[in-house]
Amino acid sequence: MSGRRAALVIPNWNGAERLPRCLRSVAGLRGAEAEVIVVDNGSCDGSPEVAARAGARVVRLPENVGFARAVNRGIAESGGEFVALVNNDVELDADWLAKLIEALDRNPQCGMAAGRTFMYGSQRVLDGAGDALSLGFAAARLGHGSADGPFYEQERRVLAVSGAACLIRRAVWERMGGFEELFFAYLEDVEFCLRAQLAGFRALYVPDAIAYHEGSASTGGAPALHPDVVRLMTAHQLLLAARYARGGARRPLLPRVVLTQALWGARMCLRGRAGAWLRGLLLARRTWRGMRSRPLPVEASPGRLLELLRVSESQIYADRARKEIFWRLYFRVFPPATLRSALRRAE
Repeated sequence: MSGRRAALVIPNWNGAERLPRCLRSVAGLRGAEAEVIVVDNGSCDGSPEVAARAGARVVRLPENVGFARAVNRGIAESGGEFVALVNNDVELDADWLAKLIEALDRNPQCGMAAGRTFMYGSQRVLDGAGDALSLGFAAARLGHGSADGPFYEQERRVLAVSGAACLIRRAVWERMGGFEELFFAYLEDVEFCLRAQLAGFRALYVPDAIAYHEGSASTGGAPALHPDVVRLMTAHQLLLAARYARGGARRPLLPRVVLTQALWGARMCLRGRAGAWLRGLLLARRTWRGMRSRPLPVEASPGRLLELLRVSESQIYADRARKEIFWRLYFRVFPPATLRSALRRAE
């Protein structure tokens, strides 16, 4: 594994307190050589100087252009056969990069890989074990908040890898054109992976590649229900539907999209975030045409899309349906037995 080059890109916005811990773990990586690039999104807390002192190459942006654009810029400035994305609030196990490279070497049909990520400070509670997406375009982080166990110790295919800590083949990244920049932050990684899957590339969950994630730090520490997070998540769920629920896939997907948004909107209203949810709807409306005009990979077809989402939704059902009321209600209306019928209607 020695001498294999990768670019490790860390997008950052006002992360001076977190960067040193992240960069120390990056400096301790073994078994694979990596170029380290910190893309600073116009921080005002001395983050670029912190990164430079730690030996990272710093790409300075004049303002906060968002996670997707920052990652695209950092990768464009780098070289190497692989690109690793790491949030500034992530700490990597010493073998993380080598394990992911080895897994992609064993699986040439896979273009992306991510490992088993724990909540920071814990070796028992998971932050994520691969990402999934429902037929209603609601994303789920598999394993999130669950105790580690045998189910999460098995290598397996997933729909998507989290941009918090993942590895992507550069050839796949360039073929797919990087992250969609209409997504300021949130769900850009899921959208990229869905696009890549439709083009024939697979994503792999590699449990031996260990990382620890604090959470929310890439957006300046905003919690999950921060108004800006709610606004962006709302808009980007709908933009996923704008891009992919078209043609023969529209009819089977539309009822699930409507239910997903009804459940999401109700949840936000009950939690005092009605205003942020409405602003997300307005943002989706403003950007809908732009996303709708984005082409799909030439290999994409309604049947292929629905099959990918069907398999991913079945993983959500196995992992989340008994743990979260959102998914309990969703699967009460669309139980797993109905997934095949969505496929038949698209044929």
